[in-house]
Amino acid sequence: MKPLLLTLATALLAHAGPDAWLQKGLITPEMISAVKSELGLSTQQETSMQSILNAAREKAAPMETTVRERQQQLNLLLKDGKTTAEKAAQALTGLLDAEEPVKQLQLRTLIELRDVLSPDQQKKALTLAPGRLARNDNIQTRVHQKAEKLRAAIESLGIKPTLAMSERGREIEGLIKSGAWSDADAALDKLARESRAEDPEQDQTPDFTQLEPGNTDLEELRQRYTRVEEKAQQILSLPLIRQFLKAKEAFEEAKAAQDAEKVGRILTWAERHLEES
Repeated sequence: MKPLLLTLATALLAHAGPDAWLQKGLITPEMISAVKSELGLSTQQETSMQSILNAAREKAAPMETTVRERQQQLNLLLKDGKTTAEKAAQALTGLLDAEEPVKQLQLRTLIELRDVLSPDQQKKALTLAPGRLARNDNIQTRVHQKAEKLRAAIESLGIKPTLAMSERGREIEGLIKSGAWSDADAALDKLARESRAEDPEQDQTPDFTQLEPGNTDLEELRQRYTRVEEKAQQILSLPLIRQFLKAKEAFEEAKAAQDAEKVGRILTWAERHLEES
């Protein structure tokens, strides 16, 4: 079975977590996804569930917008030291009124999903899913922590991620969205190793003075720079990216000073490191 729309399920359950519904005996999309191999869903069942979730998504979108707006209004009032209890109470009532249709939609959607399952499938989901979800919660937390740590390391560079880094990020994001948490965890570990994200930062400008400048013809320098810039988009190593940023600073200084030989040496340094990386 293809992964269910877990992101949609999260939106629908924004104001009442799966545990609350589980206590009432209802079955969430997360529970179905967690034990899908044991349930043996038919193609017709999958299609029915997808249709139910798609319809719920369309109905939920404007409701959730209203809830967010009411929540923001309440937050602003609570931050204002001059807000009276009466005004705050009115805002809270408005928020609760906006949440009610969302909760009604949640309830109807979950019951409709439950009714697609046979009694035996319902029993399996209620019996097997809680333990499976508990294990998944641990790995999901770990994956999110690793992803956040890596994101922070990349953002500390102060530039856009390279194309190679962005592509790997999209692959990992796809694994997370599809519920492949173990694969996402392994992919994050691999990216962390290859990016050397945990290496200590070194604030040292590379030494270009001992390198040959190569061809310093103006047009050739432009072409060399273009090639370096393109190849640099394939870098994953954060320490190497930091060195390239230092090299770029030196390059701009040499360019401003019209020092073609220094520009050439810097490009030679970059070319060699790109070959080695």
